[in-house]
Amino acid sequence: MEYSRLQDKCRGALVGGAVGDALGYAVEFDSLEEIIERFGEKGITRYVTDACGMARFSDDTQMSLFTQEGLCNGIIATEFGMIEELMPYIEKSYLDWLTTQRGTQEDLPDSRLSHVDELWVARAPGITCLNALENIRAGINHRNDSKGCGGVMRVAPVGIFCAAHSDLYDYEDTARLAGMAAEITHHHRMSTYASALLATTVRDCIGKSNIRRLEFEWIVEGGLIMLKKYYDDESKIMAEFSAIIHRAMSLAKSDIPERDAIRKLGQGWIAEEALAIAIFSVMRHVGDFEKCVVCAVNHDGDSDSTGAIAGNIIGAILGYSAIPSYFLDNLEILHVLESVADELCDADPI
Repeated sequence: MEYSRLQDKCRGALVGGAVGDALGYAVEFDSLEEIIERFGEKGITRYVTDACGMARFSDDTQMSLFTQEGLCNGIIATEFGMIEELMPYIEKSYLDWLTTQRGTQEDLPDSRLSHVDELWVARAPGITCLNALENIRAGINHRNDSKGCGGVMRVAPVGIFCAAHSDLYDYEDTARLAGMAAEITHHHRMSTYASALLATTVRDCIGKSNIRRLEFEWIVEGGLIMLKKYYDDESKIMAEFSAIIHRAMSLAKSDIPERDAIRKLGQGWIAEEALAIAIFSVMRHVGDFEKCVVCAVNHDGDSDSTGAIAGNIIGAILGYSAIPSYFLDNLEILHVLESVADELCDADPI
């Protein structure tokens, strides 16, 4: 793949996630009925901007940015080291994010993101992430049994990076790296599997061209087969995870109205539901960025996370150039998002 197209798809995956996040963040805690009352029968289709005219994204994109920073810092320090060697750098970056949520603004060591004023603000951060990171900082046992979507919603940068460096990190590396990054705060296997599948899906969507509904189904199916083999897991948890992903794809191929379909998949507050809603939205609207993210955010549940994950995937498929300008013009710190995506894409991130 030519570098220009690779860069376009890497940018599409990261910025696409921020677009879906910002669109859904405005209605994160609204029911579908309330969304329709506010915006009409079509639901929310454009940003709700603040007094400065900007569309703000949530903790989902914040943590995705810090995933990238930790990953790239680790790659530089270890010279493209083993997966386990990268984890301390990602964990340290998440602790930097915690400081932006709890502390006074300062320049943090090895954190270029700490210089970005807009990131020093709390945007409905997840309680599980906050509690786990606070326990890590205090040296307290932080293991939990959470399968909240706070793990999966932040690992798309792993898929982006591994797609751009596929000669160094293979398919299983992608799954393992994303799963371990999620496990820093979320220890339920459902969160691990969802995070691994999102990262491998993003990786494949960046690496392949002309992805239509059938090709996307093959990508997801291939990821599920790899997960079962890699984790050697025939447990009830893996069976339930596979079942909801297959349900999402089956619904996407049916003629059921999309809002009814999403209702059958859940509300997205937990990892497997968030990923399933995103996969449904992408597969139903695989050639249309706007329709995909609009579908992903108009429901009763965690609209910013489902929008972010769907945006990551559809952006990886279609590329940055396919994102409509009205979703870019008012998106906060777009230049930072572009720069971060380029660092993931480049051979030697700086």
